[in-house]
Amino acid sequence: MSTLRLLFLLLLTTTSTCLHGQGDTIFRPSARLGFDMYGFARRFFEPENRALEFSADWEWRKNWFLALEGGGMAVDIEKETHSYEAGGWFFRFGADYNFLQRPDPVHQDLVIALIRYGFGSLDHQAPGIRVSNPYWGDYLTEIPSERFLAHWLELGGGLKTRIGGHLFMGWTIRARFLISQSQESLISPYTISGFGRHSRNTSVGIHYFLYYKIPF
Repeated sequence: MSTLRLLFLLLLTTTSTCLHGQGDTIFRPSARLGFDMYGFARRFFEPENRALEFSADWEWRKNWFLALEGGGMAVDIEKETHSYEAGGWFFRFGADYNFLQRPDPVHQDLVIALIRYGFGSLDHQAPGIRVSNPYWGDYLTEIPSERFLAHWLELGGGLKTRIGGHLFMGWTIRARFLISQSQESLISPYTISGFGRHSRNTSVGIHYFLYYKIPF
């Protein structure tokens, strides 16, 4: 009798463990929509630069996310010697990987590594350029509007956490590497749409996103 009882308990324990393991492996896809709050804060220390960015990600496989980002930007600079105007748009797409295999069920934290391909288009011009000469006086000229295109690669990481309900907050830090850009340009762009300052072929970007998780 004791042997049969032992076998029954062993079978019951094994079955319970298997069912529990199956519950852990159930995959429920998720998707998030968000916008970058850093664009609003940037106006305080770069008032000449305006940007708006949105994002979307979809967990197509457990801990693997497809990501799409896009937005627009505008620059308006007024100096004594010149004025500069620019406006453009950009998009990025790539993937995220979550290193937390068993996230906290309450906060549902995600610690991610990311890769992105980015493309930006910019129309810019210098409608007023003042060239001063003590003998001939001031000379006014302009550079007409022209289009600037750029491609780049991004590598980085970040964190996402639930703040309540279906709302999430997160941040990412990324290194950007310029792959190619327009060569024939009369003026260098002040900033590249979605990439950052044009002064170097690499840049570092920080993003603070607010997300809404779409329930399935």
